Amino acid sequence: MSEARQPVPWDYREVVLRYLRLSDAVLDIGTGGGERLRDLAGAFGSGLGIDVDPAMVRLATEKSAMPNLSFRVGSDRLESVPEMLDVIISRHAPFDPVAVAAHLRPGGYFITQQVGERNMACVKAALGQPLGPPVIRRQSFAASGLRLLAFLEYDVEYVVRDIESLVFWLNALDLDHADLDGRSALASVVTLNQILAGNVDNRGFVTNEHRYLAVTQNAHLETGVPAPPGPVDMLRRQAND
Repeated sequence: MSEARQPVPWDYREVVLRYLRLSDAVLDIGTGGGERLRDLAGAFGSGLGIDVDPAMVRLATEKSAMPNLSFRVGSDRLESVPEMLDVIISRHAPFDPVAVAAHLRPGGYFITQQVGERNMACVKAALGQPLGPPVIRRQSFAASGLRLLAFLEYDVEYVVRDIESLVFWLNALDLDHADLDGRSALASVVTLNQILAGNVDNRGFVTNEHRYLAVTQNAHLETGVPAPPGPVDMLRRQAND
């Protein structure tokens, strides 16, 4: 894809890396094809990726040649995960805070990035899809036993530069992995023109990207768990501002 995005206040991969130790056991909820977990594999001891889609789990298993990674079918309730983990991550996938807390070792961390309800607002408006409620709130963790360390949000301009990239992008969106069916936008010329109307300039198709980030810790702290390095303190300060 040919695209451009305004600067954003965090990078998901960099945030996660700050919390990983080489001895850690890590769980990735909604791992998909395992790309993110494979990318992080050199920073932890063992990693497990789960996904509700058996086809994605097979794909992740086939693509992984790393001995410290495994994949299995499982939902956000973590019913297929008997293990206790040091770090649990979830990027753009549903999660259950209570289940997460029950599977985190004392002092362990849960880090999630979620797609915001205003994401691609102009596309949703053209399709007649109302904005839903926020997928995540500060209060989401209050009753789970997870202590909120940071809660951040951004909503920035996102530009798809050519029609080929736009078609590819919309085709990749489905209700199993996004909050809209991008293919419905390509169902007719009329629908596509409604989406393009008023949203195209000399740079391409202009929409927005809306994201949340939450970093939490198991409230039952373990003696000797190291504090995250300095850059993460910035996230904590922003969360408290």
